[in-house]
Amino acid sequence: MTLSSRLALAMVLLVVVACCLVGACAYYFLTGVSLAALASAALAGAAIAMVVALALAVAIARSLSRPLRQLTAAARALPRGQPMVLPADGCREIADLAAAFADMSARLGTRLALLEQTVQSISDPVLVIDVNEKIVVANAAAKRLMGGDLSIIVRSNPFRYFLADGVTRAAPEDSPMTRALHGERIDDLEFVVESKATGVRETVAATARPLRDVVGHLCGAVALVRNVTEQKRAYQALIDSEQMAQSIVDSALDAFVQTDETCVILDWSPNAEALMGWTRAEAVGRGVDELVFPESQRTVHRQWVDHFLSEASADATGGRYEAPLLHKNGREFFAEVSLTALRRGDRFIINAFVRDITAKRAAEEQLFQAQKMESVGQLTGGIAHDFNNMLTVITGTIEILAEGVQDNPALAGIVKMIDDAANRAAQLTANLLAFARRQPLQPVETDVNVLVGEVVQLLSPTLGRQLEIETVFDEQGWPALVDRSQLSSALVNLAINGRDAMPDGGRLMLRTNNVSFDAHEAAANGLGHGDYVVIEIADTGAGIPAGIRERIFEPFFSTKQFGTGSGLGLSMVFGFVKQSGGNIVVLSEEGKGTTFRIYLPKANSGPSASVAAVGDEELRGGTETILCVEDDDFVRDLVTVRLRNLGYAVISAPNGAAALELVNAGTAFDLLFTDIVMPGNMNGRQLAEKVAGLRQPLRVLYTSGNTFGVLSSDGGLGEGVLLLTKPYRRAELARMVRLGLERPLDHVGDPIPTPYSVQEDVERFLKESPPKG
Repeated sequence: MTLSSRLALAMVLLVVVACCLVGACAYYFLTGVSLAALASAALAGAAIAMVVALALAVAIARSLSRPLRQLTAAARALPRGQPMVLPADGCREIADLAAAFADMSARLGTRLALLEQTVQSISDPVLVIDVNEKIVVANAAAKRLMGGDLSIIVRSNPFRYFLADGVTRAAPEDSPMTRALHGERIDDLEFVVESKATGVRETVAATARPLRDVVGHLCGAVALVRNVTEQKRAYQALIDSEQMAQSIVDSALDAFVQTDETCVILDWSPNAEALMGWTRAEAVGRGVDELVFPESQRTVHRQWVDHFLSEASADATGGRYEAPLLHKNGREFFAEVSLTALRRGDRFIINAFVRDITAKRAAEEQLFQAQKMESVGQLTGGIAHDFNNMLTVITGTIEILAEGVQDNPALAGIVKMIDDAANRAAQLTANLLAFARRQPLQPVETDVNVLVGEVVQLLSPTLGRQLEIETVFDEQGWPALVDRSQLSSALVNLAINGRDAMPDGGRLMLRTNNVSFDAHEAAANGLGHGDYVVIEIADTGAGIPAGIRERIFEPFFSTKQFGTGSGLGLSMVFGFVKQSGGNIVVLSEEGKGTTFRIYLPKANSGPSASVAAVGDEELRGGTETILCVEDDDFVRDLVTVRLRNLGYAVISAPNGAAALELVNAGTAFDLLFTDIVMPGNMNGRQLAEKVAGLRQPLRVLYTSGNTFGVLSSDGGLGEGVLLLTKPYRRAELARMVRLGLERPLDHVGDPIPTPYSVQEDVERFLKESPPKG
């Protein structure tokens, strides 16, 4: 029944009741009922009618309100997502209204389900909060981000906030969500969040919007958060890679040039500017062929690049070639070019590193020449060794012959001629050994004034008339303990350097004097305290710039034009002076000349170590026992005779093994006199080391025509080593034997070592860093 039918029925019932009341009143009136009774009857009828009307009204109201209440409850449940209970009875209008509500609920549910699926399908976290900062919507990604606990409010979330730098702390109210809740629109704001529980940091980018109701009041906020940690890392890695590549290019010792496949320059490093003279602005955009290649090489270079690119694959392809290049000023130099081709689409980018190898090529030629000379030196050293053995016998027998024919002038003259020839042969072998660098350092007591005078006489004709040479000698100059030939070479080297510093002429002064240092002064000059002889070589040349003054003694460092010097001269002087127990100091100022000051140790008083005329003192012998080890039969026989003539007892052995057997047998001796180079598995140095392990203290005198580096790796004698070089005369033999028997020993029985040497350091440097360019 419809609502209108129910109302019509109620009205009919009221009319019927009313008519009944009217009829009852008329009846009572016609039958003569009294007025009081009529009034009572009317009131009773009215009361009955009112009761019936009220009952009908209540019934109708109830039939109408129940389904309406059900519709109201369903409407309230709809936004909360609760099930809707629609009325099953009621009028047709309410049924239609319930059906409309049901259809609207279904449609709204479909849309909400679609929206929910959409939000849940978003891989980035999506959050919606209300005005109380309570999370009301969160997709699965947001739930994972929040750890599944959605009961928390944003202000107390489980993260710490940092600005994009990852260092500066940000308050929670500065978060994008909170700012959006205050009406801001946030787009791709990057910041760092750190989990309070794990400490893990992530970089995120958030987009947030405020939410408003239909009248424009803020009712919440929504935010979309993207984790950009990996993107940031990848981007930073790309930036770092580009910066590293650019840093490598900028800091590379080689010049870097980048061109396209037509050889047009795209990039030009600072070292390219330094190497080829063109600035980057001048070079970029120009063809590299015309810019740096000689005209005769341009076609060849173009053909080489075309061939190189034709063989290039999709991956980076490299190549290398050497070619002459031109500096901006027109100077030509030789360069090594290393290319890498990188494909970019259907084209190529060519990266080239360019290195100046002009000096390297010249050094390789010098090294090749040095290797040839080293081979010749090995050969001459071996020849000189054998020849010196023969000369030892020859010079020894000449002295015996001279004693036998001294009463026969004619024969004495012939012996003198043979002796002179032997001396010239000995000098020849000495020169061969010097050429082969096989002579160890032999310090002797030397009059420095005399030696400097001899050097000046030698240099005067060769230095040129434009130079004025002046000498100032200390008349009370002390003798120095130094190798005469090495000191002469050092002075010649320094004098030539001085000449080169004065191409237009000047003055070269050589001065000598004495100096005594206490411990403090000695340390300031790099020496031990004591007495020293000083030699100064001063020129009035251009001087040495302060920037390179500390490097002039470095091996291979040279300021001369390439090809005019090896860069080893001053380093050899430095090593020789250091090996001699002294030091060398340079004093210089640009435009005011240079002074080299050499300090050499003063020779101790005692028998002179220099070669002098034969005297009775040099022929002094003794009665000690000498173990003589010599592999050459003739030399061994001659030395045995000579030592016995000097009064010594001699025990001879042909090699190291035989000598060691004598030592093991308990044979007593005072001095081991041994050749250095001997056949078999034991040389003289190894023999001395084995014997020293059995006998302490051990006195050793070595002899050899060529040590072949056995005594010391740097070609010197080594610490505390005595060497009698072949060929030797009777006087030299006598003097060195006495020196070996009488020289002082230290507290452990070893000979007192010679001064410190840096020769080994220089030799090691040359081996580890041979000249390559």
